[in-house]
Amino acid sequence: MIELKDLVVSYPGAASNAVDGVSFSTARGELTALAGPNGSGKSSIVRALLRRADIRRGVASLDGRDVRLISYEELALNVAVVPQREEPAFPVPVREYVALGRYPHLGLWRAPAREDDVAVAEALAQAGVADLASRDTDALSGGEWQRVRIARALAQRTPALVLDEPTTFLDVAHEMAIFELLYSLARSGLAVLLVSHQLNLVARFADKIVVLDHGKVAISGTPNDVMRADRLESIYDWPVVITRDPATGAPALVPLRRPIKL
Repeated sequence: MIELKDLVVSYPGAASNAVDGVSFSTARGELTALAGPNGSGKSSIVRALLRRADIRRGVASLDGRDVRLISYEELALNVAVVPQREEPAFPVPVREYVALGRYPHLGLWRAPAREDDVAVAEALAQAGVADLASRDTDALSGGEWQRVRIARALAQRTPALVLDEPTTFLDVAHEMAIFELLYSLARSGLAVLLVSHQLNLVARFADKIVVLDHGKVAISGTPNDVMRADRLESIYDWPVVITRDPATGAPALVPLRRPIKL
């Protein structure tokens, strides 16, 4: 389980906390989505889980253990992360890049075994990039690179998976494929925490949505609880209406045009 209790994250010189007293949990078998306006604290929560942000108060924990008390090696065995931005230092074949996800299991000395080759092959297939395995990373499109990064995280085979805007640069088909994959991974027993601006897709796939605003939890609950026009208009400062997805019946957000002032 991923759990935050009264989490406060701040950065030197900042006038306010990036994350200000946030509490929620993501259980195994559950897909939880973090949403909210730009700068609301979503990526700072991911950094806190990775021990890359200063936790001033509260706790970020994995299965009840404070991440600050877990070694980086053990952390990598328990949670795989797809950060928002990442560029390789130099080009490598995609298969080798995805195989980096096995490093926490191998360490410095153990050579890859059959189980590692199988994990890499399955991760490539799951992310839909098996046909790119022999291509170099610098020859990938933005969308292909995004799916290769997801494949590397899947190769880690951790019980928890955290993704920060994983469908950026993806077209509609690949975006849907990634959401379908994350949903199936959660149903297989993983704890999946997803940062996304795609509220309509989140409402179709997530078990729980946590919407942040100015570092605080503005609203959280099931998609039906969260997808409310009055609350979302206030959070995003834009007029919206909520309808129903004709395919699934899930709530769907439609942003409105503001009246043109003549």
